[in-house]
Amino acid sequence: MVEQTFTFHLGTKIVFGKNAASLAGEELSFRGHKRVLIVTDKGIINAGLLNVILKSLDKHNIDYVIFDEVPPNPPSATVVKGIEVFNSNHCDSFIAVGGGSAMDCCKAISMMIVNTGDINEYDIGGKEFTKKGPDVITIPTTSGTGSEVTQWAVITNEETHWKASIGSPHMAPAVALVDPLLTMGLPPTLTAATGIDALTHAIEAYTTKGALNGTSPITDALSLQAIKLIGENLRQAYSQGENYEARKNTMLGSMIAGMAFPQIGLGNVHALAHPLGGYYDVPHGVANAILLPYVMKFNLVACPERFADIAVAMGENITGLSVMKAAEKAVEAVERLIKDTNIPTLSSFNIKDADLERLAEDALKDGNCSANPRKTTLQNLIDIYKQANNIKLESTSELQTV
Repeated sequence: MVEQTFTFHLGTKIVFGKNAASLAGEELSFRGHKRVLIVTDKGIINAGLLNVILKSLDKHNIDYVIFDEVPPNPPSATVVKGIEVFNSNHCDSFIAVGGGSAMDCCKAISMMIVNTGDINEYDIGGKEFTKKGPDVITIPTTSGTGSEVTQWAVITNEETHWKASIGSPHMAPAVALVDPLLTMGLPPTLTAATGIDALTHAIEAYTTKGALNGTSPITDALSLQAIKLIGENLRQAYSQGENYEARKNTMLGSMIAGMAFPQIGLGNVHALAHPLGGYYDVPHGVANAILLPYVMKFNLVACPERFADIAVAMGENITGLSVMKAAEKAVEAVERLIKDTNIPTLSSFNIKDADLERLAEDALKDGNCSANPRKTTLQNLIDIYKQANNIKLESTSELQTV
């Protein structure tokens, strides 16, 4: 038997724990930086979450400029504007403060400071980055995307509505300051959506084609631990926002999932979620949370043993059950979590029936679809959208036989 070789990239220093954000100035000073661009959004500023960071910068005599114009599902135009702000203010480094949108946008801006062309050219399979941009320090304020430790960014092409997955080892942040205190004021709705987004990362990473081939044992261990942490703590973080231990453990699970999925890929949940964000501006975490149980049901037959493991990690008792029955427990556990955290329905976003085929066509072209454990057709994706959008399927639907 030939021993398999695997690789694992993680070029980011991680500082995790209470008051980690207060080390921003120290980390920049250590690297010789003098003037930093803070990439964030107005909600972060209004919530006062920059205060501890700015105090740290002042303490270490670091000048700063604030770019607070990052929207959800950031478009390429925001990247272009960020480049202009960075260059015109003679900055030498970055701090990204916020959720995945701010961190993704910041990483993309950094890369385009030193690489040529348009950010949209660097989608998977396109142009490759040749240089590493100025240092980025990521400071997440949600427990969901894991972007603080990934070498990927998702940027929307405004003209095509395509959400491009753009990545390179050069894109890995220099430092991630992961401070659970910054999530203490996160509203319940955002806590739920971002938490199940992180759970989706872990579940998909544990069930990709690559994971089934045994190509990433480190990723397997990280994914199961992330599922356990999120499954045990998200309800408390959602319902008891002041519960620091629940916040801390949910954030740890999110970060660990972020360490896992870039190594091995994702699957149909993300492939289907991206067009919903691109065309309908559905928040990414919400889209993932809505779609997750439907995709899990579709994928069960491809890797029931893996879903049985997920059930155990979610705290389910599978003693005496067949493998398929144990696998179904994973879906049931996720459905209960979604119900308990009041995730909205897809139909609440007024998705037009006539758009489902176009959305599915984009999903099929998404690189995550090719990593899904079960081979997927266009009709499969249309049917999953229909199920999630509460549209009755035809009796011949393949999904109904799974």
